[in-house]
Amino acid sequence: MQVFARRGFQLRGASLETRVAYTGFLLLMLPAAVSLLAQSVGRTGFAPATIAAYYRGGESEMSFPKQFWQLMEVTHFHLFSVPVVLLVLSHLLSATPVGTRARVGLTVGTFAGAALELAGPWAVRYLAGGFAYMLLAGWILLGAGVFSMTVLSLACMWGPERWFSPTENGDGPAGSR
Repeated sequence: MQVFARRGFQLRGASLETRVAYTGFLLLMLPAAVSLLAQSVGRTGFAPATIAAYYRGGESEMSFPKQFWQLMEVTHFHLFSVPVVLLVLSHLLSATPVGTRARVGLTVGTFAGAALELAGPWAVRYLAGGFAYMLLAGWILLGAGVFSMTVLSLACMWGPERWFSPTENGDGPAGSR
């Protein structure tokens, strides 16, 4: 982590062993993101009505509303794991030549998705089934953000330098505008 303290640190310039460790983490993040979405969508479906029925209960499937402690168990686990993963991913993203606005936007959008994904089940269960749209938005933002941060970090570490070097007209790194 000391390398992050140096101003201007870039993933591409990290030592081989550091890049291998980051790459291992990032490669494991890809199936983790896929499994998050698969588990969420596989359990509840992708339609707001089926999401609402999953959390609120429904007569069509004879399902019962999720109990407070069932939601608390999932929330507890996610509150400890998701922020740490997003912190690591956002730190790795900060060490890429991707433009500042894009990095900040991607980080904010991904954390917002995580917040919606955490709050969504509670809102659907205890407020209204219509909050299923909020939960869907959270899944999309979180999944897309994790995937984007992962792919961008890997590309900046291992992709051709020309992808991230100054443009021919001297405008700076690609994506900085």
